[in-house]
Amino acid sequence: MDALLITDGECEFCQRSAVKLARIVPSGWVNLPSTSLTETFGLSVEQLARSVWLVEFTDDGFETLSGAKAIGKVLRMRGGFWSWVGWHAFIPPASWICAGLYRYVANNRKFFAWLMKPSKSL
Repeated sequence: MDALLITDGECEFCQRSAVKLARIVPSGWVNLPSTSLTETFGLSVEQLARSVWLVEFTDDGFETLSGAKAIGKVLRMRGGFWSWVGWHAFIPPASWICAGLYRYVANNRKFFAWLMKPSKSL
């Protein structure tokens, strides 16, 4: 494991999204559903509730990224097409659009969780 993706453990949309992300990028990171790791990685409860966080372990300790950049960095771990997609979260002006879209989705998680619910068979 090279990185932890800390997601809101009480957010249905967040957990479904992490499962889908794991299908795209199956190695190099682990999803950690939590909102209580404030002391471990120096994050506040508010930060953990507002955005997903990626904690990358380095020789000197760890580095953190949040929101669109956290998702983009995980996508870059995959390589190829997905790496190209992930780079958009880091390079302006695409990064501004990614950050805005991330914030819109994060602020409307309940609606997007409803959209992602599996359809029931009749």
